Amino acid sequence: MKKMYGLMALAMVFMMLFLGACGESDIEKDVSAANNEEGSNSNNAAKNGDTEDDSDSTESLNVGEAVNFNGVKITLNEARIEPGGEFDTPENDQFIVVNLTAENNSDEEATMSSIMNVELYDDEGYSYSTTILTEGTKGQFDGAIPAGKKLRGEIPFDVPEAESYELHFSDPFQSGKAIWVINSEDLAQ
Repeated sequence: MKKMYGLMALAMVFMMLFLGACGESDIEKDVSAANNEEGSNSNNAAKNGDTEDDSDSTESLNVGEAVNFNGVKITLNEARIEPGGEFDTPENDQFIVVNLTAENNSDEEATMSSIMNVELYDDEGYSYSTTILTEGTKGQFDGAIPAGKKLRGEIPFDVPEAESYELHFSDPFQSGKAIWVINSEDLAQ
């Protein structure tokens, strides 16, 4: 009986440590990287209900803009339609490839995962996870980033045609996310 109480106490301590690691992400738009008009950025933020004073930790961005996410600067460099290779046939209408850069400005190693950190949504709210392309992508957006270093990579998605998409970046162990709005006319061919 004493062993059972000891195991329960140990399990509770483990759960408290695990849940203590969960929290809220520190997210803010990186204004130094903004290369779009200030008016269009504030209009997108207002349309999504996001303002500078919101405490819901969601930031709305456009292609080419960056966000500081827990000490890591994440930039959506490009979004494009990719035909894929000889053995690549989309199950939906097309492959969209996003090109991201993560710059670790913190003092600790950071980890990026295209599967755990990134999702693409269409304009109807359907979510799409990463897929595999045999050709047409450069590097993976996966791995450890030492303090002061960068990681650049591409993530392919198999999606139907839509007027717009949203690329969501989040930390699965914390609340908050960055959302890039990608209009279909902004997709490179």
